[in-house]
Amino acid sequence: MSRKSKSKSGNKTGFIVLAVILVMLILAIVGVCINWISRTTYLNDNSDTVFSKLGDLFERYKDSTDSEDAGAFRLMAAFGILTVILAAATAVLAGITKVLGWKLFKFLLIIVSVVCVISGVVSIITSFTYCDTLVNVSGGIDGWFEAGSKAAPAAGAWLTAIGGALAGLGGAFAAIKS
Repeated sequence: MSRKSKSKSGNKTGFIVLAVILVMLILAIVGVCINWISRTTYLNDNSDTVFSKLGDLFERYKDSTDSEDAGAFRLMAAFGILTVILAAATAVLAGITKVLGWKLFKFLLIIVSVVCVISGVVSIITSFTYCDTLVNVSGGIDGWFEAGSKAAPAAGAWLTAIGGALAGLGGAFAAIKS
């Protein structure tokens, strides 16, 4: 394979990876904007599911500072937002590295990418931790009366975590390939 054809295929690969990083950034942003937590309450055979967006949860905890679930919420929200910011930084640094090829930006891209992957993983872990702090009860009386509630991360938490982690992996790949 000639040197010219290798550079053309490497050039295509770089732009494809950059496009994937941008798509993952969009995925992470959409995740912050849609339902973050689902809470299902059930009574006998009936169940009702309520979804909460991250913005709704901010409104709920704006005055609460000392409860366990407020602390878990703030940690969850911080990592969710941090994941989006790091995914954006990864996209910008990958673009600069692709276009200009500066070694300093390549080094920064590797660092930001690794932190982005870690933040994405911690984001979903803290979402589960927040859900555990919410009242998850179940019980009944001799099988006649069953009631309870459960909370779990909804699509937004998953999209932000996956988008951030994959943007970070794409950024690391872009840094290595450039």
